Amino acid sequence: MNPETKMKVKIRDVTLVISGVIGFICLAFACVGIVVTPDVVIPDSEPTTTIVPSSTMVFVPTQVSTPKPTETPIVVRTEARVTSVIDGDTIKVEINKAIYTVRYVGIDTPETVHPSKPVEWMGMEASEANKRLVEGQMVYLEKDVTETDQYGRLLRYVFLADGLFVNAELVRLGYAQVSTYPPNVRYQDLFLEMEREARENERGLWGPMLTATSVPSTPTPESTCDCSGNLYNCKDFSTHNQAQACYDYCAAQGYGDIHKLDRDNDGVACESLP
Repeated sequence: MNPETKMKVKIRDVTLVISGVIGFICLAFACVGIVVTPDVVIPDSEPTTTIVPSSTMVFVPTQVSTPKPTETPIVVRTEARVTSVIDGDTIKVEINKAIYTVRYVGIDTPETVHPSKPVEWMGMEASEANKRLVEGQMVYLEKDVTETDQYGRLLRYVFLADGLFVNAELVRLGYAQVSTYPPNVRYQDLFLEMEREARENERGLWGPMLTATSVPSTPTPESTCDCSGNLYNCKDFSTHNQAQACYDYCAAQGYGDIHKLDRDNDGVACESLP
């Protein structure tokens, strides 16, 4: 082999070695994934935390049903004219030219015209108090749930034109006590509050009780009045009060003017009597 040929062989061998080294180096860097980059200067700053969700989360808003506002019941009041007062918790009224007996709902006053009971203590006072409040007045009647009682009387709360609540006022003054029965309990809490006030102030029923001798004796309607038929006329009574008591008693029992004592239908019996 001549010198020129030897030189070419050496150059070839060196080239192969260099190529192999370079290839090895490139292969090594590619395998370990090292990337050489220029130095980068990172300015001082607050560390930042980056949260990378592991999966995509989709939030579906839950449908919340908005409660409907409670409906306020519509209160209807009927205008009526009081034609007569039967006792502490019962009146007769005129509505559209028709006469109705109205029983105050939610309260009870002492008896004065009950068919099987004597006149009870404070009964006459309760009747007089009721007369002072409503006799001859325009009133406004409010129904609770029940329309009438077993005697056909309208069950109503009674208001005056100035807003005075008659049922509650009689309780507040001590002439009536609370007597509510479901479902007619709309004003039960108010009545109980009024009764508590009357008790604390010893008004009426809650005051000192009179002795029996101090209570005037009054004939009971059942001793002089029979509602089974048209049995009497005005000549059978000595006074207007006696005739009126019989008239009111039968009306309260649901018989109306069975004896025809009120000829002009104004709620007043035997007006010609003293």
